[in-house]
Amino acid sequence: MKRFILKSFLFITPFLLCIGIEIFVLPIDYFTFRAWEALVVRKFRDLLPGPFYPNMKIEKIEEGDLAHHTQFAIKRKVDWITDRYGFRKENTPKSPEIVIVGDSNIAGGGLSQEKTISEVLEDQLKIPVYPLAPARIQTFLKTKRFKDHPPKIVILGAVERELIYLSPVKFKQRYEKESQIFKSVKDVREGRRFQTIIVFFDRIAKTNMLHAFRAHLRRMVSSKRDINPQYVHSKFGPIFFLQGAEANKEIPKERRNQVIEVVKNYHNALKSRGIRFIFLPIPEKENLFHDLLKTPRPTFLEQVIVQLKKEGIDTIDTQKAFEEAYQKEQTLLYQSDDTHWSKEGVSLAAKLIVEAIGNIE
Repeated sequence: MKRFILKSFLFITPFLLCIGIEIFVLPIDYFTFRAWEALVVRKFRDLLPGPFYPNMKIEKIEEGDLAHHTQFAIKRKVDWITDRYGFRKENTPKSPEIVIVGDSNIAGGGLSQEKTISEVLEDQLKIPVYPLAPARIQTFLKTKRFKDHPPKIVILGAVERELIYLSPVKFKQRYEKESQIFKSVKDVREGRRFQTIIVFFDRIAKTNMLHAFRAHLRRMVSSKRDINPQYVHSKFGPIFFLQGAEANKEIPKERRNQVIEVVKNYHNALKSRGIRFIFLPIPEKENLFHDLLKTPRPTFLEQVIVQLKKEGIDTIDTQKAFEEAYQKEQTLLYQSDDTHWSKEGVSLAAKLIVEAIGNIE
């Protein structure tokens, strides 16, 4: 028995040593090519208040998510700061007047903190803007801090490919006061010590070192053709896509109508709380570069925007603005080696939002 225990100990010691080095010695982002993978919560999402590890601040040289570890990778320096709730925002005592909800584009995938849509809007409007991303409208409606101190405006940013997956919400005019037990659990969940412990176990469960080692081995044994992603030549250089021509296939009218009904549902849910709703659809990268992919110009997003405007929903016409900026001004609105929009795309979207908002009283 003693011999078995000794052998078992000797067997697991190297693994424990590796875990110890990764957690206690090396930087949190050492085995990841983006800050996102380093900070995102993987296994214990229900025990932490947000999608990222709270109260973090890191600087990293990143590569795009479509061409990382290849000869086409573009290096970029990014800063990441998360608040006590685990969202990409510096801690502040001020309640936001605008909350922008959305996907990884809203969270700022591939961009440094100061170039994210919330930071750009905050700088231009001179009022607090909070990025609740990646998250859904349902998350906003359930979050007590926004019930206690509701913003004046909620903006929903959603990339084109995700629109058909939006789901309606059930909303009520009133909400019940939380029980003392629930409040105590919530206080523990948002406590620094508890969060530190959960982050520790989540980092162990993520096994970033193991994933990095496996990926390195795959690159070693794979052929060059297998490693290098497919791309399209353009005047901007190689352009990489997530889905390619498949993204521009026609969407049935029924699915389009479904999207319109869900967005109207969001508008009504927020209106019932006295909050203005603005919809910010984000054109797919393949949509804008349909000429490079040799597909017909997709009309799904354009039709959604037109119909929502007819329904009286505040909707930003990003389709028209992005097409004009690309075709007339030759502006690259997406990162060439990444899924997400570029700082120029963010800047244009922020300009459109500011114009739509007007003066906030």
